Amino acid sequence: MPLIMNLFRYYPTVILSLAFCLTLPLDSLYCRAKETPGVLLSVQDFEPIGVDRTLARSVSDLLRSELGRSARLRLLEETGRLYRLQRESARFRDLFSEGNLRRLGELLESRFVLTGSVSRLEDVLVLTARVINAESGEVLASEVAEHRDGVSKIGSSVRSLARRVLAYFPLTGRVVEARGDTLVADIGLADGILPGQELTVADMEVRETGLATKPLRSARYRVSDAGDWRCSLVPLVRGTKHSFGAGSRVVSVGGLETLLRPGKRKKDDSFGELDKASFGTVLIQSEPESALTILAGLDVGRTPVKVSQLAAGRHELILSLPGYTEIFDSVTVIPETLQEYNFKLQQQTGRLTIFTSQPDVRLRIDTLELAVEGTGRIVLEDFPAGGHRIEARKQGYKTWSETVEISFEQDSTLEIRLEPYPGSLLVSSEPSGADIYIDGVFTGKVTPWRLARLESGPRVIRVSITGYGVAVDTVEVAPGSDITLELTLKKGWFDYEPIGMALVPADQLVYPGGDTVRVDSFYIDLYEATNRAYAYYISATGHKAPGHWKEEILPPGEEEHPVVGVSFEDAARFAAWAGKRLPTEEEWELAAMGNQVRKFPWGESYRPGAANIWSERLNYPAAVGTYPEDRSPFGLYDVVGNVAEWVDSWLGSKKLYRTYRGGSYYINMTDPSLASRDGHYPNSSNRYIGFRCARDIRTRR
Repeated sequence: MPLIMNLFRYYPTVILSLAFCLTLPLDSLYCRAKETPGVLLSVQDFEPIGVDRTLARSVSDLLRSELGRSARLRLLEETGRLYRLQRESARFRDLFSEGNLRRLGELLESRFVLTGSVSRLEDVLVLTARVINAESGEVLASEVAEHRDGVSKIGSSVRSLARRVLAYFPLTGRVVEARGDTLVADIGLADGILPGQELTVADMEVRETGLATKPLRSARYRVSDAGDWRCSLVPLVRGTKHSFGAGSRVVSVGGLETLLRPGKRKKDDSFGELDKASFGTVLIQSEPESALTILAGLDVGRTPVKVSQLAAGRHELILSLPGYTEIFDSVTVIPETLQEYNFKLQQQTGRLTIFTSQPDVRLRIDTLELAVEGTGRIVLEDFPAGGHRIEARKQGYKTWSETVEISFEQDSTLEIRLEPYPGSLLVSSEPSGADIYIDGVFTGKVTPWRLARLESGPRVIRVSITGYGVAVDTVEVAPGSDITLELTLKKGWFDYEPIGMALVPADQLVYPGGDTVRVDSFYIDLYEATNRAYAYYISATGHKAPGHWKEEILPPGEEEHPVVGVSFEDAARFAAWAGKRLPTEEEWELAAMGNQVRKFPWGESYRPGAANIWSERLNYPAAVGTYPEDRSPFGLYDVVGNVAEWVDSWLGSKKLYRTYRGGSYYINMTDPSLASRDGHYPNSSNRYIGFRCARDIRTRR
């Protein structure tokens, strides 16, 4: 098979990059460098296995919508079935002539079929997709996605499955920018590109005269990161003299290898008569195999690789395999002769430093057993590069296990974070039958009761019985531990906290400069008011829903997100309906900061990832309590980020605007988030202001 068909039989665009090897006229090749047309794919309804048929059909429709966004595919739904019915059923045969039916079949029939199933395994939905060759019945690709977050959020898992399916189909794109060795290409996750995927870049620059002024080349790149439409590419072989600029073509490598086979050559699709006496063949092998092979500036695949119809003479050769020293050599092509070349790659070694999130961890690297002592750090000298199976074990923690590619272009480091097994806590009381609260949240259980699957760390446990009041204690839950807590309730303790609220004792709020404000004791909600709670309020009172709720219906999947799009007046009415009120500005400050004014609950500098603010790039509210570090000294969640909050205070002496306090997903970390203060008309609202409620200490349930 000619070199063109051997290397890029799937990619018409890359034919150009072989011109200098085959000495073909560039203008005759350039006319063939057209975009790869979208592959015709029939998407069948997924089979329900132990689930409702409507759910399987919804998954199929979502998958069609996601795949339909890609230029790589042309989707065929039920039309192909219609044609088969017409072809096979006698009652339809008179509707079309044989010639019309043949042409209709060419239009409607697809060679590839996407089918699959939706099944349930305990609490997990399993989505299975298969790409099948309709002619042979061969399964060409198979992908599985597991979904654990409920049916309302299944769209994210379907999108992930669609991207993985798309990776099997051919793509073309262009380099839009070169940043040193890194290229930015005009394709991204929206079209199925995944980080780590390999792509081929080909230089196809053509002068106005139609003549090449320099050899055309190709090389293999890896996707380092991908956005919505663009991705960054880094070369697999660094330090070569070739570079690619804007306009270079980007194509997939191997994406169609198992899907598309080269069809019959048209009579007018020849490449001209070649002088066989000017060409030869080379077979390049390496130990170990699978080394990326760059021959005369062209990516020709991985060893062992046979290259036919290569121009006679000497050609540069590069062999590259992760973990091994690259080989820079050359091969000599003799006309009408097969030349075999064998290369042995030398494995790289270097210094590997491993950090573990916990001390006293046992490591297993391939077959080597090691111990990471109390420092949580171990250094390995002369460690061989390449892929290694590494396991980390510690009692009370889940085993960490991964195959890691170690490269020694420079000293390497590996950070291992062990996830603790949840602990359990048996809570009992005297007398028994007391309501159990953990970190201010009612569990729905009474003593004695074992609380299972608890995260490690300090947990505040409170129990209460009407007529006895409360008893509170703090316990340290250790990974995988099973501990017991006994609390005694005394009759006559009547001062208890309402469910889901924190008690803020009376205190002096001290401002910079020495000014103080006395704040009396009060209760305040631990969480910002949620969409779910506001929906109950709307149902009970008939109050108008926030403007962004379509048809006044709570957005699916956002039940635990803070309600936004409510005015100060809306928030005050909700609080009154709930038997509460909005906090004053001073109360909010004391509950959010403690008695000293500060920028953040934990101090004066921001911790990346600690709160939902602008620089974290979420750009919309998260479910309340999602960021555990964004928590005030009194246990209030989301005081730095998520949404700002209405308070019962005026902004300015003219009393035109009601004040809202705190940071939000709309405020950056360069702003002192807890000190953020602004105002809005009492009857106005926006998408980054919510609220939480307060309650007087003297009020009883």
